[in-house]
Amino acid sequence: MEAKETAKLAKKIILGKEKPAPILRFLCWFTIIWDSLIALWMAGSGVLITIKKETFLENEILKDFTSEFCFVFAFLHAISLLSTILMYRKKRIGFSLYVISNIAMLVALFIYIENFRSDYLTVTFTLVLIGLFATRLKKMV
Repeated sequence: MEAKETAKLAKKIILGKEKPAPILRFLCWFTIIWDSLIALWMAGSGVLITIKKETFLENEILKDFTSEFCFVFAFLHAISLLSTILMYRKKRIGFSLYVISNIAMLVALFIYIENFRSDYLTVTFTLVLIGLFATRLKKMV
């Protein structure tokens, strides 16, 4: 019972007391989960590459992943996570941070990954999420 109360308290501290509208809540939870998983995976990959001094040479797509790229990408996802939490709390600054961090992620792909071609799915997914969050901007303070 004590762990459950601690989790509720942590959720209330991080996400605030008020719940946003259902669509914003869904978008935020989706993004929170997505950004958390990617940030952890990229940070772990960066540590692994740094320790072992190896890259993913056997995989054509992942061979350009350097520790620097992994840490930069993890950091950008952490900023995106923070901005999503701010949007969940109905803070307008969260939307600005979200847009900046997600566009920076797209740019980072072109900078760090040598053979990266414009991936329309990634760009479309990013723009759709930014657009969906933008529709909820009126409800934010």
